[in-house]
Parts: sequence; C-alpha cells; structure tokens
Amino acid sequence: MSKTIVFGGWAVSPDVLKNVFGDDAIYIDINRIMPKLFDGDQLKNDWTNIAATEYLLTNENIPSTIAGWSTGAFFAYTAAREYHPERLILFSATPSFCRKDDFHMGTRPSVIDQMIGALRDDKDTVLRSFYKRSGLCYDSSAVPNYTTAELICGLMFLKQACLLPLAPLPIRPIFYHGTEDQIIPISASRYFSEQTNGERTDIDGGHAFFIDREVDIR
Repeated sequence: MSKTIVFGGWAVSPDVLKNVFGDDAIYIDINRIMPKLFDGDQLKNDWTNIAATEYLLTNENIPSTIAGWSTGAFFAYTAAREYHPERLILFSATPSFCRKDDFHMGTRPSVIDQMIGALRDDKDTVLRSFYKRSGLCYDSSAVPNYTTAELICGLMFLKQACLLPLAPLPIRPIFYHGTEDQIIPISASRYFSEQTNGERTDIDGGHAFFIDREVDIR
C-alpha cells in the first residue's frame, strides 16, 4: 500500500486534496461507500469495520500516514484508532457534525433534514450552495456523478456518526482548520485536538482552505 491514504469529503472528489498530498497517495472517495453503511435510515454499529474491509485496511496492511478531510476525517480517525499509523492528519475535522447534549459546536440536526429534502428536489442547487460555502468552484459537468442516494446517505452519516467520547491515541493527531470555515466551526476542531492531545494549526481560509494556499504538512 502507498505510504499515505487520504479520505475525501462529502460530495467532492478526493482528488481535490492532491495539491497537498501529491500523486503518490491513495485517495478514497467515501461517498461511494455510504449506502453500505446503513440499514434503512440507521447507521450500522459496525460501520467502521465495513469501511476498513472496503478499503482493504488490515493489521498487515497499514499505511504510514492516514489523512482525512471533513467527513473523511471520521474515517481517518477511526482507521488510525484501530490500525495505529505513524501519522494521522485531519483537515476540517469534528468529532460530531451535529450538536449533542454534551457537544454544542455542531450543526442542528434539522439543518441536515432540510438538506436531505432539498437534495431530493434539486441536487444541483444543493451542491452548488455547498461548494460555494466551502470555498470551492462548482462545475456540474466536473463533479463526480454521485447518486442522490449516495449523497443522502452521506448526510445521514453526518447526522448520526459520533466519535465522542474522545481519548488520546498512541500518536498525536495533527489538525488543520480554516479560520473562516462555514461548514464546521473551528471550535469543534480545537476541542477535538485538545481531547486527543493533538497538534493544531489554524489557517486563514474556509472549509477547503487548502485549495488556494500551500499547506506545509508536518
């Protein structure tokens, strides 16, 4: 396996991260796997094992670096927790996308429900809005042909997946987050870092802060 695997984010090709991690990394599109993680509308309890099987992660096949952006950070963190790479790098990460009783730095679940309804009516408009808020250029002809079902399952994942409670890993995670992120508040990343004894770098920019500036990976 390549020295680095990179999990991409919701509704965006993981290739968007190539300017950071280069051509030699393996880029994983988490959007395609999303329907396999659900029983109806319920996220399966063993979703982390399903993902590991899909992406051929085993104790004998561990990359030296695991990275993830946004939704992909959930997959990167759980993979690192299980397989202990040398480095874990998380971009625009949160331990819970939605607010919980003991976590108030997330989005209201009703916002996810509204997006799911809007996706069924007009996928293009939803994606165009998300790309704009993320700081990405939207070209409907260039966006991967994700199905509505894949995108809806991705939103349901964000509504249900939760990494709390957190604890330090054998390695110190490295966090990068845009100071103007409109999708995931920077306070969520700071909390994530503090609870896992991580190292954090705040960078001027939005959710996809790495698009228009170099990021020096430690």
